[in-house]
Amino acid sequence: MTVVQNCCLLLFSLVLQACSSDALQCYTCMGSNNDDCNRQGSKSCPNYSDACASVVGHDSGVMKSCSYKSFCSQASSQGYRAPGVTVHCCYSDDCNATSSASRLPRVDGLLPLLPLVFTCFFQ
Repeated sequence: MTVVQNCCLLLFSLVLQACSSDALQCYTCMGSNNDDCNRQGSKSCPNYSDACASVVGHDSGVMKSCSYKSFCSQASSQGYRAPGVTVHCCYSDDCNATSSASRLPRVDGLLPLLPLVFTCFFQ
């Protein structure tokens, strides 16, 4: 096999692994600050949950949970309506460990690569 075929095969296996992963894992907790909340640990989300969320109040602490992309989209497009409250969403396992979680897609970012993988692999 050529180097290109080996790279494509590796990329294909990574895509398959990402697509067949178990339920999303998120920190689910309430605390006075980030560390206090994280001590409560993370849990597997229900299969229909596709995001992790962190809700941070100005002086009222931190709440983290499993969530939905639709909630996150609505919170970011319309803004969260409570003054001093921010909502951060992310889409990979335990990504809400910090309240300013990154916004990397879980599998959605890999799916556009599938045609490239098949093209490389079957040439």
